[in-house]
Amino acid sequence: MTEWPSEPQEGEAEPINWACTNCGYRVEGELPEKCPDCGEGKEMFDQVPVPGY
Repeated sequence: MTEWPSEPQEGEAEPINWACTNCGYRVEGELPEKCPDCGEGKEMFDQVPVPGY
């Protein structure tokens, strides 16, 4: 049976999740230039935990 590491190992990509602090829109991966829902700029996004990681 293979055991999976609980933390990302060096060299592995860790998923990044972003949330708009204005409207709550969430995006995984690359940060957009502006929020698709409310139009706020990318400076309004905060990094948030990815569920399941």
